[in-house]
Amino acid sequence: MRVVPLEAFRDRVPMAIAVAAVEQGFRALGRGEATLPDPLVFELPDIPAEVHVKGARVPGGRHIVLKVATGFYRNRERGLPSGDGLFLLLDAETGVPDVLLEEHGYLTDLRTAAAIALTLRYLAPREVREALLVGAGAVGRLAARAIVAERPLERLTIWNRTPARAEALAQEIATLVPTGVASGEAALEREVRRHRLIVTCTASTTPLLKAAWVARGTHITSAGTGSPEKVELEPALLARADKLVVDRLAQTERYGNLHHALAAGAVTKSKVYAELGDLAAGRLAGREAPDEITIADLTGVGVQDAAIAQAIVEALGL
Repeated sequence: MRVVPLEAFRDRVPMAIAVAAVEQGFRALGRGEATLPDPLVFELPDIPAEVHVKGARVPGGRHIVLKVATGFYRNRERGLPSGDGLFLLLDAETGVPDVLLEEHGYLTDLRTAAAIALTLRYLAPREVREALLVGAGAVGRLAARAIVAERPLERLTIWNRTPARAEALAQEIATLVPTGVASGEAALEREVRRHRLIVTCTASTTPLLKAAWVARGTHITSAGTGSPEKVELEPALLARADKLVVDRLAQTERYGNLHHALAAGAVTKSKVYAELGDLAAGRLAGREAPDEITIADLTGVGVQDAAIAQAIVEALGL
């Protein structure tokens, strides 16, 4: 088995290639061609920590992909990253372990950013030239690049609970697009009210975006709710959506903003318009009217991991 360190593939796959790979994975899922088991999730509140095991096989790929991702939230106090992970690629013909990618969370963040870009492709208003990014962590860094790669922006605004992190990311992204920072709770409300394209990728356990702040014609992608306690959108906001799209209903009803909206009685499962695979496969339309409120609720599914792993294998010639 070949062991490949992160340094060998970090930033080797352009965002456009990552998005195309993840789109192919969701298209296979939407057509019923991918093999996608339910994720295995360890919730360890006493530590506190979580461990996720996800995987999939996408037709045409040389590998069956298994991903282990961890979140240990006291690690920052220890001087360690809070997230880590690895990908194990099994030969699809024999089941023999073939490649181990020491990705340390990077590929999970990259495939999340690629899925964010896909939701903008299908659901965001075409005429919008400004975007708001809520969250400036590791996912936020790649999400910012995904937004810029997918949409011809004239300005990106970043909000984060820790303004210094937003400032640092803004300086980095300013080489790609004019970028500003909004600081404070009042600023978040103001920016949500004025933007029509919003992406959230935080670890929040309380709703950040309120239903009353969101104007008609707005698209929101939430990508920070991969475990049951996390929530970014007020349940009433999901109730306002004209189209609610999830990456996988079986996951979002357990982990996503949908999970919280169902628990609050704000919506039922019938509120979900489509899974992301339905849009990728062309089975259902994305945005159809300028004044629609559209929401994408992403929890991260195994076809993304399989797709991004195959992109790495191809980029490295493995």
